[in-house]
Amino acid sequence: MQLPAYNEALEQALAIVTPITDCESVQLDTAVGRTLAEPIIADRNLPPYNRSQMDGYAVVASEIHHGISMEVTSRVAAGSDVTVDRTPNTCVAIATGAPVPPQFDAVVQHELTDRGDLSGGSVTFHVEDVNVGKAIHPCGADAIAGNVLIDTGTKLAPQHIGIAATVGAVALSVRRKPKVIVLTSGDEVVLPFVTPQQHQIRNGNGPMITSLFETIGCEVVHHQHVRDEAQATTQAVSDALQKCDVLITIGGVSAGERDFFPQAFVQSNVEFAVKGASIQPGKPVMVGKSTNAIVIGLPGNPVSALACAHLFGLPIVLSLLGSDPTLQWIELPLAQPVVPNKHRTVFRPCNIVDGKIVIPSWQGSGDLSHTANTIGLAQLPIVDAEIPANKNVQFLRFAVS
Repeated sequence: MQLPAYNEALEQALAIVTPITDCESVQLDTAVGRTLAEPIIADRNLPPYNRSQMDGYAVVASEIHHGISMEVTSRVAAGSDVTVDRTPNTCVAIATGAPVPPQFDAVVQHELTDRGDLSGGSVTFHVEDVNVGKAIHPCGADAIAGNVLIDTGTKLAPQHIGIAATVGAVALSVRRKPKVIVLTSGDEVVLPFVTPQQHQIRNGNGPMITSLFETIGCEVVHHQHVRDEAQATTQAVSDALQKCDVLITIGGVSAGERDFFPQAFVQSNVEFAVKGASIQPGKPVMVGKSTNAIVIGLPGNPVSALACAHLFGLPIVLSLLGSDPTLQWIELPLAQPVVPNKHRTVFRPCNIVDGKIVIPSWQGSGDLSHTANTIGLAQLPIVDAEIPANKNVQFLRFAVS
């Protein structure tokens, strides 16, 4: 059976995802990283007044020419509400951030004046022409009351928290975090704190994938390691599907005699949209849906698990949260020639040096060590020839980079 290309497989996976509609209210200090469920609206014009962008003098632009001296009739500080009575050829001293009195239409910074006499009663200007609006941040220039400032589906970053605070949105409606259960497998795998025997390895996949899904906005409610036994695997899958929105399994999805997850999925009535993809690493990846949860079956080799968690897991979580699931691929040139796979699209962990993609050597998808200094994935197209240096390919930054 011919496996689907990556883009086709991802489209099939996303087609079975129904966004979570449950919402909750959180305070600003806990909202970073959450997904907005209701838009943030400007409660008034921003800025709410004509704001001085400089320390200097508020003036009428048409009255200014080089060498003119003017009486300074008052001073306007930031945060003040000063009423100014203006007569022709007078000005007021003004601070950055202060409201510009409506009688004036420009601000001249101190550097273009003699900064006034010792008494502060007058100032001489050393500038030829002044344009109306100079150094004034106009009322409503950033937003008008009622404008949407942050759209629904936005993953909240620190700047969003600042905007929310600016408009008085101190409690934000956000999507409930998807509940995730991670099941790892393999009789050769022991806990990270256990001293392994010669034929054993420590479980790096579990902590790697749980931390990744927490980073992208999920609540990992449980991580369990399952032995390579059919009954135990079936029971673990059945139990997990009753308690989560996303079940992630790692390993045990190939065609080996002791790969029991596919059988367990069938017994739990999981309907699959993806049963393998034409990619390297990660060919055995599976994506399906039960009554209660999305199922993502990741391959057991750690680089495969890392790559597929980004290629499929990340857009699935974005879709569950009501966000745009489109991954942010960008084009960058290769730093060195690379040999692709003539049959499958390759996704290689890589770094960026001087604006170019550097792909480290590896020993295959079991070599997690080579990812230590990488920050994302390079997508190498299916071609039957070496890809030369400086050729542009697609790059996706890791979710935690």
